[in-house]
Amino acid sequence: MKEFLKSNSVKVLVCIIFVLIMVFVFTHNVQNNFLSSSLSSLTYGLSKVTAVSTDNEAQKPYSELQRENENLKKENADLRAKLVDYYSAKEENARLWKFYNLKKENPEYTLVPAMVLRRDANDDFSSFTLDKGSSSSVKVNDPVVTENGVIGRVSEVDNNTCKVVTILSPQTSIGCIDKKSKDTGIVSGNANYSNDNLTTFAKLSSDNKVKEGDIITTTGISGLYPKDLIIGEVEEICYDNFDTSFYAVVRPYDDIKTITCVAVITEFTGQGEILKSGD
Repeated sequence: MKEFLKSNSVKVLVCIIFVLIMVFVFTHNVQNNFLSSSLSSLTYGLSKVTAVSTDNEAQKPYSELQRENENLKKENADLRAKLVDYYSAKEENARLWKFYNLKKENPEYTLVPAMVLRRDANDDFSSFTLDKGSSSSVKVNDPVVTENGVIGRVSEVDNNTCKVVTILSPQTSIGCIDKKSKDTGIVSGNANYSNDNLTTFAKLSSDNKVKEGDIITTTGISGLYPKDLIIGEVEEICYDNFDTSFYAVVRPYDDIKTITCVAVITEFTGQGEILKSGD
């Protein structure tokens, strides 16, 4: 055994094994060093790019940064303005669609959709101001309606607004007819009923045939209102001892105290004809 270990063959084998071990260790370290070096180079390159970008931004003159800021502010203002225009157009479109059927059934009407700006707190008959005036061709005495019928007339106008007297007010006087019985009379507001969103169909004949549930509409003979605009529905028949005449209590189809969207009829067939003739 000793002779075998001392032999040249064994010595050569040991040397070969030692060399292989050294080569493996050296190669492994070189690979680790190469990977480490590569990662370090990549990280260093990225840090240099970031540093250059940051330096370039920091090196911009204050005037240039201020100009960019002002441009951004202007762009934001323009976007806000466009958004407001979009909402306004959307709102106006919704108003027009609300009165689409009324216009379709009465193509001769010229309708100006309007919104209620404010209400007169000192008026017991629910008068209000609209956001349309003479610049939109609105005139005094133009009828004011919703899709459900008449709610009043224009009493005052300026360039951009108008005031409306409602059918709850005694200042209102509209020639009307019961569509079922054909009885005629005058729709006018009454202080005894206005708080309950009611108006009256007055000056009825003693032999009238008006019944609860009948629908009252305009006659159109005054030239102030188109024919067949709805006023409301009869709730009861009463007798006026002071005036010695019958009248009907009528409920409009809208709550006039809470409406927000209406339309002004600025033109219609027969408008003002009787007034012009002097009758």
